[in-house]
Amino acid sequence: MLPILRNGTALVPATTSAGPANRIASLFDRFFNDEFLAPAAPQAWTTMPLSLWDDEHTIYVELDTPGLTDRDIELSVHDGKLYIRGERKCEHKEGRYDTRSYGQFEQCVSLPAAVDTDRVEAKLTNGVLQVTLPKSPEAKPRKITIKSA
Repeated sequence: MLPILRNGTALVPATTSAGPANRIASLFDRFFNDEFLAPAAPQAWTTMPLSLWDDEHTIYVELDTPGLTDRDIELSVHDGKLYIRGERKCEHKEGRYDTRSYGQFEQCVSLPAAVDTDRVEAKLTNGVLQVTLPKSPEAKPRKITIKSA
C-alpha cells in the first residue's frame, strides 16, 4: 500500500490486525482531505466563445457572454478590426465553491471586409451578444459588364 499524503506530509498506513479498518479510514481521509474540499480560485477569462460569418451585404458576430449586461461590454471598430472588451465581476462569498471565470477580457477580431461603422448594431439577448456589421459599399462585390469588341 502506498503512503497517504495529507497537507504535503506522508502518512504511513498502519499494518496491525485492524488493517481493513485502517484502509477504510485512509480512504475517507483521502476523499475528505483539505485539498479536495478547498474552493477553486476563480479563473480569468482570456477569450469568449465567438462565431463569425458573412454574406454579400453583412458581417455577423455572435459572442457567448453569460452573466453580463450591456453595461459590462464595450464594442468598437477600428482599422478593420472589431474590439470587444468587458468584465465579469465576482460577488465573492465566503465558504463557496466556484469554478466560474471572472475578470476582464478583451478580444480582437479581424473583419473580412470593410464595414460601414455608422450602421453597426449590437444586441444582447439571453447571454448572447449579436453584432451586425453592414459592409461598406466599396467592400461589396460589384458585377462588371464585359464589352465585346
